[in-house]
Order: sequence, then C-alpha cells, then structure tokens
Amino acid sequence: MLDHDGGTVAGAHRGHLVGTMVVAAAVVTGCATMSAPPDQCSAPAAPDVTTVNGWTGYIAAHRDDVSLVLDDGRGNRVVNHPDQPQPLASAVKVVTLAAYGRAVAHGAVRPDEPVRVGEWERWFLPDTDGGAHARALDMLGIPHDRVRALDPRRVVPLDRLVATMIQVSDDAAADFLRDRLGDDALRQAAADGGWPDLDLPAEVGGIIALWAPELAPPITTPRSVRGPAEWALVRRYAHDPALRANLLTRPLPPQDAERAWADNGAAAPAAHLAALHRAIATGSFGPGADIARRHLEQVPSTLPGVAAIGYKGGSLNGILTGGIALRRHDGTIASAALLVRRMPPEIQENASSPENVLVAATTDPAVMTRLRCSILAYSEK
Repeated sequence: MLDHDGGTVAGAHRGHLVGTMVVAAAVVTGCATMSAPPDQCSAPAAPDVTTVNGWTGYIAAHRDDVSLVLDDGRGNRVVNHPDQPQPLASAVKVVTLAAYGRAVAHGAVRPDEPVRVGEWERWFLPDTDGGAHARALDMLGIPHDRVRALDPRRVVPLDRLVATMIQVSDDAAADFLRDRLGDDALRQAAADGGWPDLDLPAEVGGIIALWAPELAPPITTPRSVRGPAEWALVRRYAHDPALRANLLTRPLPPQDAERAWADNGAAAPAAHLAALHRAIATGSFGPGADIARRHLEQVPSTLPGVAAIGYKGGSLNGILTGGIALRRHDGTIASAALLVRRMPPEIQENASSPENVLVAATTDPAVMTRLRCSILAYSEK
C-alpha cells in the first residue's frame, strides 16, 4: 500500500463525538506526566481508529509512535512528543504548496503557466499511487487509458497541477513542482512557516528506491544522504526512458519491505507541520499565504462558526498523517498535526482520516478533554 491519500474532506468529519464536557486550558507533554482532575476524566476510550472517540484511545495507547500537536486557538493545547520526527507521507506536500504560493507572489512563476501533460507524466511511476494520477487526470478532464493521458501534448495551467497535488495527492505533480521551483524555494518556504531543517521530499524518487533498492543507499542510511540520492534518482527517471522501462518490469515489493521503507521516509515533528499550517492560515507566512490557503481550503466548511478548514494528509503502509488549520468567523484560528507510524495493516485498512479527530478536537472541547485524559491515563499504567 503506497501513498493513497485522497486529499481533503474539510467541512465534515466521520465518527462519533464524545459528550459536552468543557475543559480548561491544559498541556500534555511528550511524557504525559500531568495529573488530570478526576472529575474531568472518565475511563480512556478503547483504541479504535474507525471513530473519533476511538482515535483518542489509539493515540494514547500508542504514544511512542505518535507525534501530536493540537491548539484550538482559544488557549487549549494538547501535545504528545511534539518534537519527535516521524514519517510525513503526503502531508509534506504542504511545503511544496507554500513554495509555489511564494513563487507566484514574487512573480517567479505564473498560475497560468502552460505545462505539457507529457512533461508532467515524465515524473509518474504507474501502479504506485493508488490511482491518484488517474484521478488527477479525471479532475482536469483529460482522457486517459487508466494509466496515462491519451494525448501527452495537451497543456494544463500550472495552478491546476498544484490543485491535483493537494486534492488527490498526485506524486508526479509534487516532484514536477519541486523541480520547477527549486530546492532553495522549498527550504525557504518551510523556514518562513516555522519549519527549520526541512527533509526535502522526493515522492517518486523514494518509491523508485523501494522498487530498485540497488540504485539507492540502504534505508538505514541517514536521511541527509538518502534524501538527495532519492531526488537524483527521480530526476534520472524523468529523463531516462531505459530506466522507466526497466522499472515497469519490476514486481511489487513485499509488504514487510514496504513498511520498513515507509517508516524511514522523509520526516519531521508534528510541531513543524502544525506551524506551517498555522502560518498559512494566519498570513504570518508572508507573501503567497493567500494562494496556499486557497488550495488548502478548497472544500467549503459546513461546521457552525467555522469559516474554512485547510487540510493535507498522507498515507503509506503503516503511516497515517495530517496537518490542519481551521479559521473561525470570530477570528480565532486552530491548528494541529498528527503523525502516526507503525500502525498494523489490519487496523489501518479500516482507519478513518486523521482529519476527523483533528477537526473534532479543535472544535469540540469534549474531544480535546477525552484525548488529554486518555494520554494521561495510559501514561500512568
């Protein structure tokens, strides 16, 4: 199961919210050593990622594999290992979006810049994205054979390519945009959003390293070495027909190899991901924040009092991730990020989106209370 994040589901969340208990401001540390007032805490929810209530139990029961930051923008905050780097999957694409917004604001690129579909598809590796590229072509109204566009000479505006990266999580679009914008632009965008020392993502490059491990450093190699090697690999793939043809003959890697690979991908702490989402939502990111916000908030909010929700998630084998910012009509802004690793396959296959619990916790004080109490209760076992 390679990356199959389906973009955003902003405006509504599945699952069940817990009661109406109101909680005062609180902070849970990575060790979760605070004592919780007994009159505010009931028994922890059983771990179950199919519901919001169950998500609070899963996060608490798997604290060591979770980096979490929740800030409702009204003085309430819950964190668990907020500075612990964890795999990001497609949630990292918000960095590329921010760099694009900045580039447009500075006149370095134009939203209507024409892109030939064939140039975009140079970066596409079939059968690795859960059908995201086919959905991207459908989204743009481009006929295809379920793999590639029928007419590679067709032209699309650059801004629409960005939309496919966010809405259906097209990996080829992400790597095309990194190449178009440049690594310095991505690093600067991340830094301006409160995300230092960016582990630059090579979406398709990482997958090639999984499919052809002899072409890349071992997964135990530090990311400072492996990351650039993966980027060099996808740039070679984009311009080397022989390599493209060779990779198409390769069998799918075994599940255990895929899980180990996913657990060693581009990483960052939830604190950095949440910071960038907040910077975009508040505008503190600077020039280009409005452009990034437009793409993240493309699904209208239906929640009372909520003006807009911007979300980008990701999913790999054993990995579920998401970053969010929620703007209210009263001017307050909530932000959050959830990074989960090493989730068993039988649990992940039925999991609801991390967006559900993030939206619930930042809009319903009862959910934030339940999450805080659950983490504390499990930490004391």
